[in-house]
Amino acid sequence: MEKVVSKEAISVRYIYSACVITTTPDLSILHDPWFTEGIYDGSWFHFPKIENPLESIGDVDFIYVSHIHPDHYDSDFLKKYFEKYGVKKVLIANHLPNHLAGKMRADGIEPTILTEKLTIGKTTVEIIPQKTGSISDIDSAIIVKYQATNDKTHCVVNANDIIFDEEMRSQLKSVANEVDILLCGYTGAGPYPQTYFDTSNDKLLAEANNKKLAFFERYKTLVKTIDAKVNIPFAGKYILGGKLVGLNDFRGVADPVEVLEFDEKAVVLADNGGEIDTDNLNPSRIRKEKYDEREKIKRIQEIQTMRMDYERLIAKEEIEQLPLKRLLFPASRNAVSKSECDENYYFCIRLPNEQVAVINANKNEPKFLTFFDKSAALPTPHSEIIIDPRYLFGLLTNVYHWNNAEVGSQYDTRRVPNSLNRKAQAFLNYLAI
Repeated sequence: MEKVVSKEAISVRYIYSACVITTTPDLSILHDPWFTEGIYDGSWFHFPKIENPLESIGDVDFIYVSHIHPDHYDSDFLKKYFEKYGVKKVLIANHLPNHLAGKMRADGIEPTILTEKLTIGKTTVEIIPQKTGSISDIDSAIIVKYQATNDKTHCVVNANDIIFDEEMRSQLKSVANEVDILLCGYTGAGPYPQTYFDTSNDKLLAEANNKKLAFFERYKTLVKTIDAKVNIPFAGKYILGGKLVGLNDFRGVADPVEVLEFDEKAVVLADNGGEIDTDNLNPSRIRKEKYDEREKIKRIQEIQTMRMDYERLIAKEEIEQLPLKRLLFPASRNAVSKSECDENYYFCIRLPNEQVAVINANKNEPKFLTFFDKSAALPTPHSEIIIDPRYLFGLLTNVYHWNNAEVGSQYDTRRVPNSLNRKAQAFLNYLAI
């Protein structure tokens, strides 16, 4: 599709999940295009499915990738896009360490790290990295502004799925100032609660609802701070495939139209072409009703036989040959060297040989790895990880990544007590050789 802006404004065209196109009279930017099925090592699929996304998106000037998660950074799709429309500059945030830049270069894509405002004509583009002081920081937001001849500054903010603290909310408001359109998360993907309870557990549905409501409260806090004229809840649209399809009803993931019940400024743009601009803020093609449950069931039936990546990589009969115990020591040592956890917290992984590997995430504890008999009482606080040995092998050898495994619901966790220790959880990201 051709870039068309007939007036001095910024248009926002919605495609799917976190993928939008912002267009000013000077330039167009494609944000976070994800269209490869089976990301997160085989678990995430589209619903609804967008046909011919390359044609729907059309030619743009720049591509913005907010962070490294594969529903935002889809290297396979970017390469297909480059083949059709030519190589574009891919704008990313200035993080240190910059995990996304390293991954992109390994994939053969050269990023443009935006360290200051990009100005083209009357348009400015600024990327705000989320910085909490952790080496695990990855997220970012983007601010697009256009200075019209009538002295009005048009402003669109894409906050993606950042979980904001008060300091970053204030920073984003300070940099953006008056905002016409805010795109932001309204729900949470991730593994909780569906991988933390048995599906027969009565607490599961209650926890799923609690999660949904908690993300609504985060949404309300952010939109109140930014005080945009229009809020667009978006991103985080997916369903689990393969052997994980039974978890879909327990994820605590809302439909964005549920936001319309409590936010009078909210607009839900229709998939694959719903549009709004900063001039009159009147959207075209909106959605007010939830997705048809029958269509969702039909889609799940299409993907329920899909295999996970590790199931295709290693046969079941080869499990006994995997050197898991030998890999755990260097992997644990690496994770402890990068740990930000300064108290005892134990990750307990059951191995095929009837032993349990117990790894202490405490960066101050020299004895970080022990092996228990399967019947022994596990130390607390702990997270017991229930995982296919083939996938564990891939994680320990860096074929796969723990954060993707977690977000993809690829393993189960049983926490004692059932409370989140964020520093300990980040420890797992480095449990690899």
